[in-house]
Amino acid sequence: MSYKITTLAENCVYGKGLQGEHGLSLLVETEESKILFDTGASDLFMRNARLLGIDLAEVDYVVLSHGHRDHTGGLHHFLEMNKKAKVVCKREIFLPKFKNERENGLRHPERLDKSRFLFLEESAEIIPGVFVFPQIKIVDKVDTHFDHFFTEVDGELQPDRFEDEVVLVLKEEKSVSVLSACSHRGITNMIRTVQEAFQGLNLKLLLGGFHIHNAENEKFNVISAFLGVNLPKRLGVCHCTGVDKYALFRQQFSDRVFYNYTGWIETI
Repeated sequence: MSYKITTLAENCVYGKGLQGEHGLSLLVETEESKILFDTGASDLFMRNARLLGIDLAEVDYVVLSHGHRDHTGGLHHFLEMNKKAKVVCKREIFLPKFKNERENGLRHPERLDKSRFLFLEESAEIIPGVFVFPQIKIVDKVDTHFDHFFTEVDGELQPDRFEDEVVLVLKEEKSVSVLSACSHRGITNMIRTVQEAFQGLNLKLLLGGFHIHNAENEKFNVISAFLGVNLPKRLGVCHCTGVDKYALFRQQFSDRVFYNYTGWIETI
């Protein structure tokens, strides 16, 4: 099975009349279905899709990586336009979220039609070859990104450990591709979770944000060392990874890295 991945919203954009924002939205197309991975911070991903000639009314599923606004901000706009797509996520995505004192969660969650949501607690194959993993075990605590983030549970503010975060996996006969968004629970921990489920399969593509744009070298080195052993055939670096960290990855894995910009299309 082949997949086509189109970036609809991302921090950086080059040409084609498209626009960027601090957010992420990816469209995954299989031979039978279309899956939207996150909805960016606004309806920008929809405008970019129109410029790319993509009809988002044909999308069958929306997978939300976690509840932050730069990944869910366009959800209301999308659900008003697309009347059939199901939303795949964890229930915890509805918890209020904050970065320090700034509210940063879903906009107006009370207005969302819950009947369109599929809440996951265990890994699930939503369509043939496309899996969502809602349980990411933290093995390496250094590769976590929780600082300054909080969530409200039963009226009480507490540190956010991103229990709502999921990872999207595309499975082929001999390989898997891993798509993340912000990797708050750690991209190395996400890959370990997938490798445990699909033992013996090669890592074909790793695409996502690693949340290290302002991180100290220790976090970068942990990820870099892990990828040096588990190097995917293709490595996509985007969103909250940071351009400076992208440059470092480029130096170390120059034959594997591509930059994931708005409008970028990859067939795997």
